[in-house]
Amino acid sequence: MSEHAGTWSSSVVKTASCAVGDEVVMLPDDVKPGGLIECHGIKQRVTYEFGAWALEKV
Repeated sequence: MSEHAGTWSSSVVKTASCAVGDEVVMLPDDVKPGGLIECHGIKQRVTYEFGAWALEKV
C-alpha cells in the first residue's frame, strides 16, 4: 500500500515459494507461466495453477 496526497492505493504483488530454499519470492510484474527466474543460484520455472503461483526446479 502507498499514500500520495492523502489518497491510499494498493496493488497486487505476485509471490511464490522458492523450490530450493524456505522463502517467499516476489515475482516480477510481467512474469508469465513457463517463465524462468533464478533463486539461490538455481533456475526455476514459474507455474500458475488453481489461482496460485509456484516455482519448480528446472
